[in-house]
Amino acid sequence: MQAPQRSIVLLGLGAAAGLALAAVRLVWHPALGAVLPGDAVATVNGVPIGQAEFEQAVTAIATDRRGGLQAGDTQRVLARLIDEELLLQRALALGLVRREPRVRGQLVSIMIDTAVAEAGARDPDERELRAFYDEHREYFTQPGRLRVLHRAVPGTDAGARERAVALGAAMERGETPEASPDVVLAPEALLPVSKLEQYLGPSVIETALALPVGGVSQPIASTGGYHVIRVVEREPDVTPPFEAVRASVRGEVVRRRGETALRAYLDQLRSEADIATGTGIE
Repeated sequence: MQAPQRSIVLLGLGAAAGLALAAVRLVWHPALGAVLPGDAVATVNGVPIGQAEFEQAVTAIATDRRGGLQAGDTQRVLARLIDEELLLQRALALGLVRREPRVRGQLVSIMIDTAVAEAGARDPDERELRAFYDEHREYFTQPGRLRVLHRAVPGTDAGARERAVALGAAMERGETPEASPDVVLAPEALLPVSKLEQYLGPSVIETALALPVGGVSQPIASTGGYHVIRVVEREPDVTPPFEAVRASVRGEVVRRRGETALRAYLDQLRSEADIATGTGIE
């Protein structure tokens, strides 16, 4: 072993021995004549602070400091851990877990992650991924591009709707009504559905997808007025090959597996809990 490497190893062994000795000194209190339970380095109102937690905190300081541990560091670390435990116990006593939405949300998120972690630990194999893809091809199918003629009438009163009905009648006759300068219209070009939705919004695009080529919609109400569309051209839907969406398939398999695990965990908690609900809740 070369000299530099040997020095590093000895330094590491020395640090580990120092941590162990510090832990032993903290566990045994000759002045008090007491030995703390288990591997605890301290107890706070009967709650132990474990040696592993203490050593991890000491190691973090030793790693961050270029000069390593200094005199009194281990006692300062222990004091900080005791303070943290005191504050945690006080927060629990005050019911902050239930009263503070941010804390409550973080704890719920942690429990959800814990419940689904085991389900996502095993990576799905190739056969499982391909079977899921074959069974759920429609989920990975991408709608073909659409070309629509889009017209809109600003306003939400009865007069605006009548003008929208007249626009639709003209479009039914194959006419291309003049566009209103007061509204933003979708481009009359073949566009992916996701892009077209940015112009039309979800409710209008849902109507467009249900129309045949040449079909004209009834006036579609929105917050700013009425929309009328005619489907001019539609490309067929596209189902990409498995290799092109393999990452998406894996993500969906893991996501659904996690949902199933979480539902099973919640069902178990419900079966073990005493739950009562008020009357008149629909």
